[in-house]
Amino acid sequence: MWRDRGGTHAGQAADRRGRIGRDGAVERAAGASRELFPMTAAPAPAAPAVLVTRPGGSRDPLVARLAGSGVRVHAVPAVAIRDVNPGGDLGAAAGDLSGYDWVVMTSATAVAALVAAVGPGERRPAPAEVPGRPGVADGRMPSAPAGPKFAAVGPATARALREAGIAVTVEAADATGAGLGHALRAAGDLAGRRVLLPRASAAGPELPALLRAAGADVREVVAYETVEGPAASLPALAAALADPLLGAVVVASGSAVRGLLAIAATAGPRAADSLPLEAVLRALPFVSIGPSTSEEVRRLGLDLAAEAVSPTVDALADAVLDVLGRRGAPGPRAGERRGATRPRPRSGDGPPIDAHPTEVHR
Repeated sequence: MWRDRGGTHAGQAADRRGRIGRDGAVERAAGASRELFPMTAAPAPAAPAVLVTRPGGSRDPLVARLAGSGVRVHAVPAVAIRDVNPGGDLGAAAGDLSGYDWVVMTSATAVAALVAAVGPGERRPAPAEVPGRPGVADGRMPSAPAGPKFAAVGPATARALREAGIAVTVEAADATGAGLGHALRAAGDLAGRRVLLPRASAAGPELPALLRAAGADVREVVAYETVEGPAASLPALAAALADPLLGAVVVASGSAVRGLLAIAATAGPRAADSLPLEAVLRALPFVSIGPSTSEEVRRLGLDLAAEAVSPTVDALADAVLDVLGRRGAPGPRAGERRGATRPRPRSGDGPPIDAHPTEVHR
C-alpha cells in the first residue's frame, strides 16, 4: 500500500514541513486564518488534520462531518462565489420563465441566484410533484409565470427548490451532470423543448451537450461566477501547510485544484530555510470527489491518494478517513490510489454536497 513508502503520509508531511513552523510570516498567517476561517469543532490538538477547499469554508457540511470524526479541519476555500450583475442575462431569463419548458438546476447556489433574480412578484401554486418524490409546494417562490418544469441534479438542489416553493419534476437518481441529462431525456421527448440552464461561470459542457443531442433548445446563463484562487485564502493556506499533522488535501472540483495552486503561487518570498508553499502543497496526498477532479489532480502532477466512491459528503469523508487511517474497515475503493481505473460514471453535484459547486463544474 501507499503508506509503506517510509511511513504514513501524515508523518512524511510533518517531516517535510518541519522547517515551516519557524517562519514568522507563517505563524502570523495562522493567527489571521483562525479569525477568517474559524473551526466548526475542536478535536484534540494532536488529532490529524486535513485541508478542505470547498467554497463554504468552515460552514461546509463536510467540515462538520470530519470534525465529528475527530479530525481537525483547515477550511481554505480555493474558489470564491461571486454574484453576477443584476439586470443581465440571468435577470432577462428570470423575467421570461414562461417561455421555457424546463428550468434545470445544478446547485443550490444557482437556485438562490435565480430566486433573487426573479424578485418579489405574483405568487402562484407550484406545479405537481413527480410521483414518488413528495416535496414542499406552497407557492412561496415569487414567480408570476406558469409553465416550466424544474429539474434538480441532487437532493440539496431539490431541497432548495422546494424551500422556495417550487416542485421538482425530475431529480436525478445518479446525482451527476450526466445523470441529470439522462434523467431529463428519460422524462420525455426533448426535441424542440426550450431549456433554461442557469449555472456557474465555470460549468462544464457535458450536461448541455446531452440535452442538445436530444434536440433541446438550451439557453445557458451564468447564475454566479466562480473565481479560482481567491487571495483572501492565502493566510488560511499558509496556516494549514504549517500544521505538522496535516495529512491530506480534499478537492471537489478541478477549479478547486487549480485555485489552490494559484493561491500558493501568490505567496511572497519566504525565509531561506523554508520551502515554498507550492512545494509543500505538492508533497501532500490529495483526496478527490470523483473522476473528473482526479483527472485534474493527476494532470497537474499532484499526488492522488484516494477518490470517493460517490459524490456525497459521507463518501468523501470516508475516503479522507481511509487516507488518514482512522476507519476500521476500508471503503470499496481503498487501495485504488494512483492507478484507479475502475469504470464508473463521471461525478457531478451529489447528495447533499451539491449545495456548492462540485464536479458538474470544471
